[in-house]
Amino acid sequence: MSKKMKPKNLSDVDKGLVAMFLKMSIEERLRANDNATRTIWELRNAYKKQRTIRPGSKRTT
Repeated sequence: MSKKMKPKNLSDVDKGLVAMFLKMSIEERLRANDNATRTIWELRNAYKKQRTIRPGSKRTT
């Protein structure tokens, strides 16, 4: 029942995403970058905070 799938070429780019960013002004691109950076920092800080609250606990998956 499972089909053999071709491995996705890792050099492929999301052309829609590129087109979206090209349509943006410089200010909009900078704002999008700032928002992404802020999100990464918030996630990183939340993870560090979680690890310091429960230093001995191990996660089971």
